[in-house]
Amino acid sequence: MGYQFVANSGTKREPGLVLLPRRDLLNADRHTTAKTAVVCLRTIATTLVALLAGCHGAQPTQAAPVVLRLSFAAAPFAMELGTGIRLPIIVVSSIGDTTPAPARLVLVSRNTSVVRIDSGTFLQSTGMGSTWVVASLDTAGQALIDSMNVSVSCSLELTPVLTPQTQTLAVGASFTPSIRLFGCGGQLSVTDTFHWSASDSTVVRVDSLSGTTTGLRPGQASVFVHGTRYGGLLGVVSVTVHAP
Repeated sequence: MGYQFVANSGTKREPGLVLLPRRDLLNADRHTTAKTAVVCLRTIATTLVALLAGCHGAQPTQAAPVVLRLSFAAAPFAMELGTGIRLPIIVVSSIGDTTPAPARLVLVSRNTSVVRIDSGTFLQSTGMGSTWVVASLDTAGQALIDSMNVSVSCSLELTPVLTPQTQTLAVGASFTPSIRLFGCGGQLSVTDTFHWSASDSTVVRVDSLSGTTTGLRPGQASVFVHGTRYGGLLGVVSVTVHAP
């Protein structure tokens, strides 16, 4: 049996030394080594768990796809017959970005007798009523569509067209003026019964129903036309009569 000297300040045999059997020393070393190994294994296990957790958290995530939609940048509206308007149409993304719709956008009217599409997104009213306007676009692998109701109304403000507005004729000669009424900016023809009269019946004679005017003597006079249904003075023809 061998011996090893181990420092110990409390020994009586040699100051600062204690004599231990080699077997006891080896057992002590094995015990210390085992404890160290257990600690190392625990440290390694903890590190691996942390590494695995870190790797799992670092996995790249797939970005959510951007969803697009078409939008008419206007509320449903009414047009007056005979007018036109260019519709603003935009593409809106799910993240709030907007951009004008490209030229390849397709815009159609469900009723072209009310509204027709001219040159891209320009709407032209053609008749009274209402219809749906539908926009469609294929972009970024997505089929986009939107629609809007458009109505066409008519202003009843009348526009008379009197022919002629001035007339020169000889005594004994005649002419018959004519008048037409239009509404909706000239897009709608309006019918009425008219009454004709003269400002000076000694210069001209006027048939009240047909408007036929005959020169009686040299001079000037006015021929007036009134509407029966809509009322009011609709037009005046200035007439000059000269000697034959």
